[in-house]
Amino acid sequence: MSELQLLAMAYAGFLALIAVEFLWSRLRADGGYRLEEFVVNIGHGVLYQVWDSFTKVLFMVPFMVVAAWVPWSTLPLDAPWAWLLAVVLFDFSTYWAHRHHHEINILWAIHSAHHAAEDFNLAAALRQPLLQNTFKWLWRLPLALVLPVEMFVGAVVFDYLFQFLQHTRYVGRLGPLEWVLNTPSHHRVHHGRQKAYLDKNYGGILIIWDRMFGTFEPEVEEADVGLTQPLGTYNALWANLEIWARLVRATGRAQGWNKLRVWFVGPAELHRVAPGGPSYPPQDLGSTRLRPAMRLYVAAAGMPIPLLLAWSILGGETWSLAARVAVALAIVLGVVALGGLLEEKAWARWLESTRWVLTGAVGAVLLQLPWLLLPGLLVAAVVHVLGREPQRRPAGEGELPLGASASVTRA
Repeated sequence: MSELQLLAMAYAGFLALIAVEFLWSRLRADGGYRLEEFVVNIGHGVLYQVWDSFTKVLFMVPFMVVAAWVPWSTLPLDAPWAWLLAVVLFDFSTYWAHRHHHEINILWAIHSAHHAAEDFNLAAALRQPLLQNTFKWLWRLPLALVLPVEMFVGAVVFDYLFQFLQHTRYVGRLGPLEWVLNTPSHHRVHHGRQKAYLDKNYGGILIIWDRMFGTFEPEVEEADVGLTQPLGTYNALWANLEIWARLVRATGRAQGWNKLRVWFVGPAELHRVAPGGPSYPPQDLGSTRLRPAMRLYVAAAGMPIPLLLAWSILGGETWSLAARVAVALAIVLGVVALGGLLEEKAWARWLESTRWVLTGAVGAVLLQLPWLLLPGLLVAAVVHVLGREPQRRPAGEGELPLGASASVTRA
């Protein structure tokens, strides 16, 4: 079973845990899940997995080349101590990769999409940056000197599973474990945008690296989660590009060598090398007031997207490249269209209609069931009917399912 298939199975478990946490949040009426945030978080995870299914081999090639070249024996696969050491070494590389992705703008432009989540819940753990493996393989490459490929893949999967569980508000302090392990409490601090919490607690599995290198901060007050200068979009694709766009604009403002330095200083230094830039103040991303029909549509129309992704991962190895690209395109169009519907963009209903027609056509071809074209056309027609009506609710109407606004206004 491939790593992608293992992760697809893991996603099924993730979604089950997210459902449990969502129900607990609803019972507590604490606003822990909002429709807009939930849709964009799942959208990020889906986009990342689609991109990763096409590109992972490119990022694995350097590791495999070095591993094949190593003239000495690497860690034994049949020794428990070797697996434990592998996790420690992998986590050490994770600490430095993570830290550098916060401290260097060209890397922060990639990683910032994950920190844009303003509801700290298990769904936010799926908010993986689209390009997160673009440079991260550089920190992983030295591991090829001691880890066999199978052990490296195992460490990747274990790290991903462990870090998923850190994204929750409902697990408190864990006593002595917090001296060694990363915990939900430590990771809430990492996602906080208070001054005391910025650039702290980079560890993935272990917190000892933060304690050793001076980046540890305990949870003292509730974390105000999100970016200090939010992205302000529900479009998961554009959220991965927004900081790049800001850096390009900053390069235009900077003078001389500062045009290059814009990309390599930290986010806190950007105003110094490229002064005069705009401010992006924190905002409440739950402020959209869509009417009930469109909110329910967005919630329902988003459900098939992870299923389509799972189908493409588990069954896609036998498909032609054209079929895989067509399914990937249908998934991407769906993610972008739903974000556009939440933002009430005029183009969104046309894009959403297109993705349903494309989905129906792909299903009809791959499953050899021509009648699957009809549901796609029917849903496309429904989208246009919904799109003709003004979607904003009059002021004063109550919240709707999945839409309870967070109790704290981000400031």
